[in-house]
Amino acid sequence: DNKVSDIARFCAKTMTGLPSIIAGVIVFTAVVLAMGTYSAWAGGIALSLLMIPVVMLTAEEAIKMVPNPMREAAYGMGCTKAQSMTKVILPVALPAIITGVVLAVARAAGETAPLLFTALFSNYWLRTQEPTASLAVLIYNFSGMPFENQIEMAWTASLILVALVFVLNMLSRAVGRLTKV
Repeated sequence: DNKVSDIARFCAKTMTGLPSIIAGVIVFTAVVLAMGTYSAWAGGIALSLLMIPVVMLTAEEAIKMVPNPMREAAYGMGCTKAQSMTKVILPVALPAIITGVVLAVARAAGETAPLLFTALFSNYWLRTQEPTASLAVLIYNFSGMPFENQIEMAWTASLILVALVFVLNMLSRAVGRLTKV
């Protein structure tokens, strides 16, 4: 507990309430206008603004939940703070941290608003390479189309998005079981 951690905690808690469309507008003005083009990079930055606070706060709570006797035992055995963090605290907190990462990825996977501002009209990922694509934007664009095949593609993309979140959740549970002390 110090001023830096208090400020970081306050900023993270404030950013968890940041509407996704505001993140898109902020990145649009800071990145898209500066670069002069829409891009996958700008979309990634916007989504990271939404993910970082969730991961930070979850990791903090997971580390706080590690029992004090485990910390004291590590110190009693002569571990430094860094050794106790890497060998005792993080392995115990890892399942909860992975859960926080999965929650953040799930939130980012379903966001469309920031991508509408930052990557929607991007033709290419790095100007000379592959086109930029986003499931959320594809669902948004194709769900209102009058053509049956595009509506089917929107439903398929929705199914893939739900399956992706499901697989990530199952993966986090498997890793959580493997890392239990």
